[in-house]
Amino acid sequence: MTAKEFLMKLPKMNNDINQKQTRLSTLRSVAYNTSPNLSADVVQRTRDKSPLESIMVKIVDLDREINKCVDAFVDYKAVVWEQLDKLTDEREKQILWLRYAEEKTWNNISKILYLTPRHIMRIHKSALNNLEKILNF
Repeated sequence: MTAKEFLMKLPKMNNDINQKQTRLSTLRSVAYNTSPNLSADVVQRTRDKSPLESIMVKIVDLDREINKCVDAFVDYKAVVWEQLDKLTDEREKQILWLRYAEEKTWNNISKILYLTPRHIMRIHKSALNNLEKILNF
């Protein structure tokens, strides 16, 4: 695993969480628009759940899954910061953090640091090389 792959796990994890939250929002919308089966004549119920019950089970399961993913994301962010903190150059730390943890574009990073995007990319390349030495990949 390269330093870039190590850092790219952050945006991937974040995107996975966002996709799951979108699915959860959709399920909640469907549940809101689904009416429960309130038949009073039910004597014996089969194992089949009502549509609303099935949706609610999916919502609870997905919500738990999202919570686990968020916990893993927060833990991984701490690991990344711990490794970045070993870099001696503060600009390198900042560029890598902004690029991978905060998912900023080169232009946004250049505006934040008052450097040209080309210079930011050069520092980025150097930062990845230095991080690889620290990570021993």
